[in-house]
Amino acid sequence: KLRIPSTLYALAVLAALLSVHASFAQEELPPVPEPAENPITEPKRILGKLLFWEEQLSSDNTMACGSCHRHQDGSVDPRVGQHPGADGVFGTEDDIFGSPGIRRQDAAGQPIFDDIFGFGVQSTPRASIGIVGNQWAPLIFWDGRAGSEFRDPQTGDVVIAAGGALENQAVTPILSDVEMAHENRTWDEVIAKLAAATPLALASDLPPDMEAALVGDPSYADLFADAFGTSEITAARIGMAIATYERTVVPDQTPWDLHTMTPAQSRGLITFLGNVCTTCHASPQFTNNSFRNIGLRDPDDDGGRFGVTHDPSDRGRFKVPSLRNVGLRDRLMHTGHITDVGDAIQFYRGIGHMHFTDNQDPLVLGGVNIPESAVADLRDFVENALTDPRAAAGTFPFDRPTLFSESVAGVPATSPESLLLACAPNPFRSRTTIRYANQTPGPVEVALYDASGALVRRVVSVARTAGEHAIEWDGLTNQGRRAPAGTYFARVATKEGAAAIRLIRVD
Repeated sequence: KLRIPSTLYALAVLAALLSVHASFAQEELPPVPEPAENPITEPKRILGKLLFWEEQLSSDNTMACGSCHRHQDGSVDPRVGQHPGADGVFGTEDDIFGSPGIRRQDAAGQPIFDDIFGFGVQSTPRASIGIVGNQWAPLIFWDGRAGSEFRDPQTGDVVIAAGGALENQAVTPILSDVEMAHENRTWDEVIAKLAAATPLALASDLPPDMEAALVGDPSYADLFADAFGTSEITAARIGMAIATYERTVVPDQTPWDLHTMTPAQSRGLITFLGNVCTTCHASPQFTNNSFRNIGLRDPDDDGGRFGVTHDPSDRGRFKVPSLRNVGLRDRLMHTGHITDVGDAIQFYRGIGHMHFTDNQDPLVLGGVNIPESAVADLRDFVENALTDPRAAAGTFPFDRPTLFSESVAGVPATSPESLLLACAPNPFRSRTTIRYANQTPGPVEVALYDASGALVRRVVSVARTAGEHAIEWDGLTNQGRRAPAGTYFARVATKEGAAAIRLIRVD
C-alpha cells in the first residue's frame, strides 16, 4: 500500500487550495447595469436613500422600505411576523414566518377587523427576500413578478423598456394593504402626502450623506427637482429614485472578493465547488436568478412562480437568492422556516427537515451528499467569506437612520433597557393604561401623537421616583374632545431616553 508522507500531502492540499482560490476569485462582480432611461446620479441616489428609509411613505407612518430590508441583517427583515399559511390556522406546520406589516385600515385610515389578524399587525404570506443581487436580476420577488419592462404606475406608459425590474419592485409595496397602505390607496394620495411631508421627520441618527442632503430643510419637491430637473413628484420617479439607491448598495468587499479567505473558508469553497451548490448559486453574484422547487413546502400551499406564469412545471418554484451577506440573516427561504446557514445545509442534506417531493428539483431530490466532515468549513465559507463587513457594521453604503417605528416594540435602540413600555388594552375603545419604568428619579413626560406626528394629548409631565409607573389615557385630546378612531403613538421620555409604542383606538 502506497503511503504518502504527511508533509507532501499537506503541501499538495495547500497547492490545491491556492490554485482553486486564485482561479475562482478572478471572477469579479460586473458593473451594475443602468437603464438608459434611469442612469445613476448622486442627487437621485440620495433621494432614493431618503425614500427607502421614509416611514411617511406608508399610510400610517409605521413602515419604510427599509423596515423589511435592513442591510445589517442581510437586507431582509429581522422582525418575525406569523402568517397561518394555506390552511388559515395558526400553529400548524404550514405557518409562514413573514414580515410584520401594518394593521388593516379602510380608505379613511380607520382600523378594520381582519378575519386572520383581528386588529393586530398583519404579516406577509412570504418572508422578505433580500435585495442583494437584485442589481443584476431580470426578475425580482420570490415569484419573479417584477419584470424588466417598467411602466408608469399612474399612466401605464413605458418608462423603461428593459432593465427596470428594480423600479417595478420598488413601487409595489407602497400600495400593498398588508405592507404599507390602507385599503384602496392611490398614487395621488401617496404623492400628496409626500409633498406635504418634512423629509425623514420621524427618523433619527441620520448618516452623514442624508444629513447633508437635508441641510437648508428642503422639501421633497426640492429634492425631486435636484434629482430629475423639475419638482414634480410621480410614482415613476419614486420608483426610479429608490431603484437608483438600491443599485449603489453593492456588497463587493467580502473576503472572497478581496482574496482574504481563511484556510477553513478555502476548504469550504472546495466543497461548494465540488457539489451542486454552484448550479444555482454561481459566482460572482452567487445566484443564477433561476427559479427552483427545493421541496420546502407542498406546492399547493404556495405555487410560487406558477402564480405568475401558470406553467405547471413552475409549481412550487421560487427565486434563487444571492448568498452574499446571507450569513447576516436569521431566517432563510420564502417560508422563513430555515433559521441560518447551518440549518440550510442540514435541509439540503436531508437531515432534520421534511422534503415535499411534488415537482421537487432533481438536484436536491433525495438530499445532497455533503459529508459531515465538510459541513463546518462549508458553513464558514458561505456565512463569512461571502459577507461584506461594511454591511455587518452598518457603514457606508450600508448605513441607515434609526426608524421611529423601531421603538414600537418597547425599547428603541437609543434608549436604555431600563425604560420599558407597554399599553393595555391595545386596541382600546375608551381608556388604556401606559406602563413604564425609569431607573433613576427625574422628570417624565408621557404624550400621545397621531399618525401624522401631531401632538394629541400631553398626559403627564412631572418628576417621578425611580421604579415602575402607570398612567391612564382616557382617549381625550388636549382640547377635551374624544380622539377619533385610528392609530396613535404613546411616547414616554425620561432623562434616560425615550420610547414609543403604537396604539389603536376603535369605536
